[in-house]
Amino acid sequence: MSVTDRRSGVRLAAWAWLIGGIVYFLTEAVAAVRYPDYSYSRDYISALGVPNTSPSAVLMNLGAFVVHGILFAAGGILLVRAIGRTSRGRTAFVVLTVINGVGNVGVGVFHAGASPLHGFGALLAIVGGNAAMIVAGRVFAEIGAPRWYCVASRVAGVIGIASFVALLAIAGADTGLEGAVERGAVYSIIGWDIVTGLVLLLVLPGRRAAQPPPRG
Repeated sequence: MSVTDRRSGVRLAAWAWLIGGIVYFLTEAVAAVRYPDYSYSRDYISALGVPNTSPSAVLMNLGAFVVHGILFAAGGILLVRAIGRTSRGRTAFVVLTVINGVGNVGVGVFHAGASPLHGFGALLAIVGGNAAMIVAGRVFAEIGAPRWYCVASRVAGVIGIASFVALLAIAGADTGLEGAVERGAVYSIIGWDIVTGLVLLLVLPGRRAAQPPPRG
């Protein structure tokens, strides 16, 4: 693969993550506004995708879950294909992004309260996505991403998984904070989507341009 093809592949991965993150936030916002008395801190995200109660269930399931999941996995595949030279870290990164994608599609297809597969899909999406971010810290360092980004990617992934563990701990307790804790586990991924897309599109090319040309 030529240098031009590699850079094109990296840009496509960047756009996949950036668009996926934006689509998620926009569709969730629309669904939440149209949902009667919806609370970001109290109510679960999945409530926005239940057809019987959410006026924008189709939009939420398609945009925030299915489209986002497909784009998250596509970004991982495109990036690793573009940078080449398979390693354990890169293979793990691709596998984890695909696990997130499968989980998100499952969440969108199997609604909360209607199928046990919904919870399994959420598990795959949250753990897969946040674990991918932890692995991404090393993978992106290999392609010249700034150190602050690599560290932030790992930290965000750890925070996301910790939030998911906390969510499991308070499940059924009716604390009124279930939605906020769940968003700690999910927004870490969505925020990573947007930041990663911007880093790959705006920061990484500048760092490459600043590097001295190879000798000889």
